[in-house]
Amino acid sequence: MNVRIFAKAHQTRISAALVAAVISLFSLAVHADNHVKVENGYIRATIPGTNISSAYMVITNHSMNVKELIGATSNISPRIEIHEHQMSEGMMKMRQRESIVINMHDAVTLQPSGLHLMIFELNKPLKVGDNVELTLQFKDGEQLPISLPVESIKRKKKAKHAHNHH
Repeated sequence: MNVRIFAKAHQTRISAALVAAVISLFSLAVHADNHVKVENGYIRATIPGTNISSAYMVITNHSMNVKELIGATSNISPRIEIHEHQMSEGMMKMRQRESIVINMHDAVTLQPSGLHLMIFELNKPLKVGDNVELTLQFKDGEQLPISLPVESIKRKKKAKHAHNHH
């Protein structure tokens, strides 16, 4: 009879350990699924007399699912849209996009003359050295708060140009 009690207790411990392991793996999968990273981001300083700007960044999806960026919000503007520059009939044209798909374990670059966030109706001018809080909105409901520095578009071009010579 003691053998049966020992076997039953041992089986219960194994079952409990298995349940704990499954829960741990599930929580890691949920955490990993929400892993979106933003790097090299900045917002262009406003040109005097205008109330628009644009934001650029690299968005990397480290999750096991496709992510779809559907917009952004900020207290600096009531309207932020996803836009894209495209060459059409020899002319560069900008158009609004509904979303940007970021495949799992992939990255998308928002950059001048390409995909970017257009920020309209700014409530104040953006000056070099400022930091702006944005929240990226994803189709699955995820919201990713980020802070981006405001930089001069001229400085970015110079830095990029200088980097190409190394």
